[in-house]
Amino acid sequence: MRRAVNLTLAGCAVVLALAGCERDAERRTTAPVPSGTASVAVAAKPVPAQVPAERPPPAPAVPAAPPRPWFDDILDADGKLVREAYLAIASDYSSDEAIAYRYGPANTRPVATAPTHWQPGDKTFYPHGNACYQKEFPKSELDHNLKIIYQLGQLDCSRNDYGSNMGDVIYRADAASDPGVTSLLTLALSAGTVAEKPQLPWVYGHVATDPQLNNHIAANGGELPRRPIAMGRCSEHDCAQALIAFQNGLIASVGSNTASHSAAVKLPAGKVPTAIAITTNSEFALVTVWDTVSFKGQVAVLALGSLADGSKVGGPYDPSAGSWPGLYPGLRNMSNFVFIKLLGFIDLPGMLAPTDVSAVTDFGVMQDNSTQGWLIDPVGRRGASLTKTELNPATSSVNQRSFTRAGINGKLVSRAGVAAVISKSEKKVIFLDLKPLFDKVNRAYFEGSHAALQATLANTGLGDGQWPPVFAVDNYAPTIVKSVRLPQKPTAVRISILPIPGRAWVATEEGKIRAFSVAGLQSGRNPDPRLIEEMLSVQVGKNPTSMKHHVNVGLGNSNTRLWVVSRGAQKIQLVDMVGLTVEKTLQDSRIVDPITVDETQQNPLLTSVITIADYTGRQVMNYRYAPIALQGGNTPLHIGVGKSGNAPFEFGGAYDLPGKPFDFTQSNVP
Repeated sequence: MRRAVNLTLAGCAVVLALAGCERDAERRTTAPVPSGTASVAVAAKPVPAQVPAERPPPAPAVPAAPPRPWFDDILDADGKLVREAYLAIASDYSSDEAIAYRYGPANTRPVATAPTHWQPGDKTFYPHGNACYQKEFPKSELDHNLKIIYQLGQLDCSRNDYGSNMGDVIYRADAASDPGVTSLLTLALSAGTVAEKPQLPWVYGHVATDPQLNNHIAANGGELPRRPIAMGRCSEHDCAQALIAFQNGLIASVGSNTASHSAAVKLPAGKVPTAIAITTNSEFALVTVWDTVSFKGQVAVLALGSLADGSKVGGPYDPSAGSWPGLYPGLRNMSNFVFIKLLGFIDLPGMLAPTDVSAVTDFGVMQDNSTQGWLIDPVGRRGASLTKTELNPATSSVNQRSFTRAGINGKLVSRAGVAAVISKSEKKVIFLDLKPLFDKVNRAYFEGSHAALQATLANTGLGDGQWPPVFAVDNYAPTIVKSVRLPQKPTAVRISILPIPGRAWVATEEGKIRAFSVAGLQSGRNPDPRLIEEMLSVQVGKNPTSMKHHVNVGLGNSNTRLWVVSRGAQKIQLVDMVGLTVEKTLQDSRIVDPITVDETQQNPLLTSVITIADYTGRQVMNYRYAPIALQGGNTPLHIGVGKSGNAPFEFGGAYDLPGKPFDFTQSNVP
């Protein structure tokens, strides 16, 4: 039995709180436009036609409401806040207006020099138990709704190989009733075939709305969540679930069919979430917030807890899935969330409107080549071969002490971290020290007595004083270290997964990615703000809107190589952020308006596929750029790229949406 732990805070939804603001904005459109140079476009009031005198005048018509002003910034020419613009953009943060504000202008003119990459044809087979078929059977014989559209390989139903990547796309839906969240299968190996076209997952019966949203109806006041505005996923290999923020302040988990626990939290009224970052190993989430009551920028801090599928708090437990046999909020986990707790808010000095955030720790599970996520036996010294079940700290004091700083597993949990928050309008980046969070967690779990640990775990819950306590009870909130003024508007931010080299990369609107040194802060060894300074930069395309870590073959994500989307240039580039070189550039005649990019995890296929959210093009697109090499004990499978086998890219296909997509994240299905 699955257990979902949901938290709804007192107060009405953000969207309800802002309804009055929207009505006020409508009334104020007949008044003079606010002073300042925030861009406002109001349609001219039509002049009524003259009525001939000899005819009786018609009944007066009800005048149409004038259109709402359009704002492309929240600050005027003097850098002062235009409150009406702030409220208008915050009240509908996935509107065309807000997307233009968040991601900058689109350039949808066709690129004359863009090639048209080869696309393999689609074929279909129908899975049915341990069998599969190439033709559609009558419904009386088989459930013919289950199908896999593949492009590569040869169908061989005797091959028992399977592996897949799934993720979620969030989009501005055409219909008000459409939740705007769709789960997609992006890469799959099955029965000797490879599917590289985004498609609705057969395991969900090809439904267009992510069925996991149904788990959050209670937390959302009895309604299906709608109007997503931001999404975040951890930056390592095993990131089974993402968190999605909705316009009304709900933050809820979504994941694959094999990571289907659920948890949600709702922010207080007046707090509009604008971006989400999950720390490297899913310990905490940081959510940037526009406070539309106090007109200030904040970061909400959420503690996360995870269990394996098929398990619940207190058991039974499936040890094969790699999660702790019990709730350990704030400790590394597999992102199969059952617990989300709002710990509190951090005010951002001098920042009213944060637009993006990145957060990492000093340790990455898949970055440690010596363990690859396994734990080390503190007694038998069997090396890195134990699971979290075998080394559960609650089981014995020996297990518990192995995770202290001096213990044999002490380097296999996070102990420090850094976050970077940008504000586009205010041209700022603020750096936060996350070490207070990890000091609190590690002291509670590993440094006290074993009896104290058991008492802490027994008191885990959503109450203010329960573990982990909210900041109002025990203040261990992240601290502001430094604020840096930028010469251009920042559009995206990303931090290296490890403190070597320890870099924060900030993309700015003119097409430059600026590097900042954060190694001392990320490692926790030296948080001196004087060490955080701008370093070398690299030039990419105009208006970069998304930076995501490249996936290393078999080893999780790359520490220092990023996929960068340049919306203004309609291209996607793989950038080496240490060598400051562009390694690959993707342009294609089919790409209209790219905003974000993500890359498939590679197990069990050692290949590389990137997925693009094309906003104006209303599609999610896949491009493969590396040969396929089937690993493990499977029948060998080797397929090159493109029609020639050695092309730079191959177009896998696209999934058309009933709306405009602006983010997509995915993971290997655990």
